Amino acid sequence: MMAQLFNVVIRPMRDDERRTVRAMMNRVFSLLDQWSFSFTPNVLVAEQDCQLVGAIVLKLFTLSHSHKVGAITWVFTIPEVRGQGLGQRLVEAGIDRCKQQGCDEVLTTVEGFNTSSSKLFSTRGFKRLSLGAQLRRYGLNTGWVWLNLAHYFDIGHFVWAYPDGSASDNPVWQWWGTIVVNSLIGLLMLWRLGDFNVIGPAIYLGLLLAFVVLFGARYLGMWLMARQQALTVRFRAWDSGYLLSAAIALIFAGAMYPIPGGVYPVTDQWRYRELLPKLGWIALAGNLPVLLIVWGAWILSQSGLFATDIQAWLDTLLLVGKPLVLFDSVMLVFPFVSFNGRRLWDWNKVVWATLAAGSVTVFFV
Repeated sequence: MMAQLFNVVIRPMRDDERRTVRAMMNRVFSLLDQWSFSFTPNVLVAEQDCQLVGAIVLKLFTLSHSHKVGAITWVFTIPEVRGQGLGQRLVEAGIDRCKQQGCDEVLTTVEGFNTSSSKLFSTRGFKRLSLGAQLRRYGLNTGWVWLNLAHYFDIGHFVWAYPDGSASDNPVWQWWGTIVVNSLIGLLMLWRLGDFNVIGPAIYLGLLLAFVVLFGARYLGMWLMARQQALTVRFRAWDSGYLLSAAIALIFAGAMYPIPGGVYPVTDQWRYRELLPKLGWIALAGNLPVLLIVWGAWILSQSGLFATDIQAWLDTLLLVGKPLVLFDSVMLVFPFVSFNGRRLWDWNKVVWATLAAGSVTVFFV
């Protein structure tokens, strides 16, 4: 059973406690996460025996004159009290605080493989919102919601809402939506290159086909391996990555940041470490066929045996595939933690190193 903390008081933070709260945060989060931390006028702290042991940072904003929203931007406890229910109490106190301030709903974002946080929020009545659900719920205000949640570069994080009040989303529509949006960003990249006369009009259809081949091989491999592992999974789109990908395509000529989405267990009640042996195999089954396709495309493109249109499509496939294998096999830290490379690193570092070596090599050839 979970041990419980006694004599804990959750109350508003005093100004003279900012340094202590920041020190707690620094103990919990990595250096890359710490740079984005900030205080708001609504911070609650958990105190036990005159010592601060946790905190929750709340942000309040309005969508209209009659619609006020609360956001949980940070929640953390010191390592010594983890597993004792303090996180749940902080979230519940945060919800109550938002209600007292007149909020109609409470939002937060959680990385897809951060199962401790997703379980924490799902058991408190939160529900994950797909991009479609967000657009139906907030309409043109969706961008304002993202801005307040900083949900514009946190790739692999999902928006959660309390109370949920939304219908289930469709993973098939999410997958095809991922294909379409990435293809549009690819066109933006080609427009930024501005070399249409050399590329030719056939490249536009070829770009869509390239994403179908690469993302399709990745997803099919992961789905088949999940079935073999007797694990029921579903696809989820990484909606917050699209803006960053589009910005990169505009700023850096010829640069592509593919946002493939991810495969996750269908339930919110699971533990990352317990499923990691299965998740590792699933990640391998997604990365290996894509790496083989990219290597094959590179070898064929160097042969000089194909007509101009086919050669152009191979070049397009490489333009998308090379960064995809690099991000999906090599990168381990934010904003790449939701890619398969992090699953491979956590599961088997020899397998990760082998795929990483093949990905780095084909990226630079």
